[in-house]
Amino acid sequence: MAVALLTLALAGTVSLAVTIALGYLVPADAARMRQHFLLALGSTTLLVMAHSFIMFFLIATGVELKDLEKARGWGDSFRRRTIGLKSRVFPAMTLALLLVIANFIVGAAAHTRAVPASIHHATAWVTLIVCLGALHREYQVLGDNNRLIAEAASRREDTGSVNGG
Repeated sequence: MAVALLTLALAGTVSLAVTIALGYLVPADAARMRQHFLLALGSTTLLVMAHSFIMFFLIATGVELKDLEKARGWGDSFRRRTIGLKSRVFPAMTLALLLVIANFIVGAAAHTRAVPASIHHATAWVTLIVCLGALHREYQVLGDNNRLIAEAASRREDTGSVNGG
């Protein structure tokens, strides 16, 4: 699951970079505006999905590990570690989500000339940088989360099932 989520985030981040590059062709060829808009819509959708799904995945695995830990009487080591993982990545993902949405809105404002195009350019580059940073943290945290799941699974096998079989 982590690989699929990271692939989605990578696809969204790459499509954002392509969207930015394509946006610089719009002033020379107005016909590119349609392509730029559609690619922006697609990359925005991919990035919102990716970051949101990763958040929900981390929340869900944290709940499962906490419940398993409680049922087995293992203390609260897994709960504390999943909270630590989420605290490392949630701020970056939240900022990325907000910037992706804001960049799309600012792009529409720039198209209608409500704001200067330079504002959209700056927002786009900041968004890309934050998305790259979030992707890097997601890679690290999802790897750590997978190791935590594997640790819980091996501990579960070592102690047997709750019901004795």
